[in-house]
Amino acid sequence: MQTNRILYTALMLGILAAPLTIAQVPSGVAAPPIQLAGPGPRGPMGPGPGLVGPGGLRGPEAQAMTSLTTLTGSVGQLTANDDGILNGFTLNSSGTPTTVRFGAHMGQQVNAAVKAGNRVTVMGYNQISPQGESIFKLVKLDAGNTQIVDTPPAAPQTPVTPTRRTVTGKVADYQLDREGRANGLILSDQTVVKVPPHVAYQLSTLAPKGSAITVDGYAQPLGDGQVQLQKRAILRASVLTLNGQSYLVQ
Repeated sequence: MQTNRILYTALMLGILAAPLTIAQVPSGVAAPPIQLAGPGPRGPMGPGPGLVGPGGLRGPEAQAMTSLTTLTGSVGQLTANDDGILNGFTLNSSGTPTTVRFGAHMGQQVNAAVKAGNRVTVMGYNQISPQGESIFKLVKLDAGNTQIVDTPPAAPQTPVTPTRRTVTGKVADYQLDREGRANGLILSDQTVVKVPPHVAYQLSTLAPKGSAITVDGYAQPLGDGQVQLQKRAILRASVLTLNGQSYLVQ
């Protein structure tokens, strides 16, 4: 009887010890790494203490650097965006015209420093526009004793309050974007009426060229540093009236 009790006790101790034996890591085998819940705070040399990658401590995330090129040549024609706001010029360099583009906020500076035929030096980089056009993005311009560097415009101290206007005229033409889609109307007095593309598509049937139209909307002011090559009012339409019927523009 005493022997049976001893055997029973030894058997129970063996069963209870089994899970502990399985959970233990064999001697000489490295323990698996502990997965952290998320990255800690980043320091000047990379992640915080304890976040070590396969190759050691990681440095700052890679930042692409853009190679700059310098071109010298004579200014050809000044160019503008769809709203007539100066944003570039052609540069005749080595017999090949290059399309130079800059931020519209630089328009007043460039317009004062550069005229057609002037010899200038531009520093920048090549870029493909969304329309697939190859352009040279200006970073710095040297024209005689004047140097212009692309600097982001300062945020306006006071938000501009749109001015409401009502204009009546005839549709002289439709304005097209660089992809050939109508995005506005040009009235007989050269006022540009901006509407969404889907509205312009509807108007091509409702208001063909020569149609009388009344536009209620808000005048679009020029931003800081911008200049128009051709002076004309730009109106963002909110209500259009055709043949006595008014339409809400959305």
